[in-house]
Amino acid sequence: MPFSGGGNTPLTNHVHDNNPGEGGALSTTLTLMGPDVLYSLITDNTAQVNANTANIATNTAAIAALPTSTAWNRIVNQTQTGGSANFNVTGLTSTKKYLMFSFAGSFGGFDKLRLRFGSGGSIDTGNNYNWRSGKNGTYSGSFGADTIEIMTANSGGNNDYFVSGFMQLNAASDGSGTADTRIGNLTTTQNDSGAFANIQTSFEWDDSATPVTDIRFYANGGNDIRGTLNIWESQD
Repeated sequence: MPFSGGGNTPLTNHVHDNNPGEGGALSTTLTLMGPDVLYSLITDNTAQVNANTANIATNTAAIAALPTSTAWNRIVNQTQTGGSANFNVTGLTSTKKYLMFSFAGSFGGFDKLRLRFGSGGSIDTGNNYNWRSGKNGTYSGSFGADTIEIMTANSGGNNDYFVSGFMQLNAASDGSGTADTRIGNLTTTQNDSGAFANIQTSFEWDDSATPVTDIRFYANGGNDIRGTLNIWESQD
């Protein structure tokens, strides 16, 4: 007597293939796998697990070694509302390769913007500066000067200006040792008698060994200098 499926219909011989309701997909898959593949599913995979664990540890260490700081770190954020013709930054300790400047300022009257560097609280006023400046395509410059002229003519209008640029601090041009010279470039937008002027200034402080701890932007004519100065140092 044939077995019944719980009803009156006998359970007949059949094949588990891909027909819906008969579990055929799983049967076919297991049949096609073969004994070697089936064995690999239940065999010990400790070696692979260990290899994966080692790779994870290596990647984790590599991620931890990545720099956590940004490419530029701000070291100066200084504001001055007047009371002096000098805008002084003192006590810098950067030994990185490059500095970046951003200075939004104004004068208390018609004046010219200048720049000097120094060390140990003392500003270098000797003839150790070279500069070349172009205002709207007209250039002038000086070699062996006692200052860097950023604005070669009085700032007019409302006396506003914006200076931005970069300076080589301790990057050697031959790729080794300390900097040969401290050189840089500044771009200045100047409100000149109500009209905007564009000034490009290349400069050099002819001192490659002294640590730069002091920076001075100043009004050459003695008027108050006001504004906000930010300085960043490179990551290395």
